[in-house]
Amino acid sequence: MTKKKKIIIIIIIVAVLALGVLAFFYIKGKNDSSKKNINNNIESIKDFNYSLKSRDSKLKKEKFKELKAILSKDDIDYEEYANKLAEIFAVDVYDLNSKINKYDIGGLEYILESEQKDFKGLMQDTLYNSIVDNTEGKRTQKLPVVTEVTSSDLKKTKYKYKDKEYSGYSVKIKIDYEEDLGYDKEVLITIMKKEKKLYVVVVSPV
Repeated sequence: MTKKKKIIIIIIIVAVLALGVLAFFYIKGKNDSSKKNINNNIESIKDFNYSLKSRDSKLKKEKFKELKAILSKDDIDYEEYANKLAEIFAVDVYDLNSKINKYDIGGLEYILESEQKDFKGLMQDTLYNSIVDNTEGKRTQKLPVVTEVTSSDLKKTKYKYKDKEYSGYSVKIKIDYEEDLGYDKEVLITIMKKEKKLYVVVVSPV
């Protein structure tokens, strides 16, 4: 083998190795970027199908633990349950900064399954409509961050669903934000009790 051929072979080997290294770091970079928005279940409440996601806000995580403590008792206090459900629902719906895009609708698991599709469509067309996609973790859009929610004025009520009347509660929720961007600051949430579980059925700005 001539000296010239040896040099060519060495150049080819070096080029192949360089391409391999570049490909490795490119793939690693894409994987690291996608990991920013992985949203795994990190906690759940047995028998109620409530779950906490890794990307949920700090406040929702706090409220979730409080809700879990209420539901872990043998004798559930349904007024406490209703207050906490309304609080965590409000956090999950109005903290838009923690959402990946307009299709990542908060609060769905606290609504009757038969009503979830309609609620999701309504939110996509209204409250969530302008959310910029954050799949790559590069969003710079300013979105509401909920810093606190406070429940008050809980009242027992009745709610008619599919020609049947259910007992329930109405709860007023005050919402505080990191910055006032013009979103709802008070909402009235109506909750119905079906068997042992509570469901959000109506949300109205006050």
